[in-house]
Amino acid sequence: MPHFVIDCSKDILEIQEPNTVLLQVHNDANNSGLFDETDIKVRLNPFKDNYLVGGKKTPFIHVFANVMEGRTTDQKANLSKQIVTGLKNHVS
Repeated sequence: MPHFVIDCSKDILEIQEPNTVLLQVHNDANNSGLFDETDIKVRLNPFKDNYLVGGKKTPFIHVFANVMEGRTTDQKANLSKQIVTGLKNHVS
């Protein structure tokens, strides 16, 4: 069962609705063809305070993917690229 955990600064959610971010990652994972849709789990953790990026309070988004064995390095790399591209289109 794949788990995707999204950490982001709260100001990212002023650019895009939380549900849109969650659905983007879910849909990209589902469209990869690597998982059954009902097995995909996505969580979002926004941070209002207590973070720095390069020593400054700068907006960020980071996706942690926990994927069980059985996927090739190429499959995981393609999944990562799909997720990054999808999020860039929604939060940049």
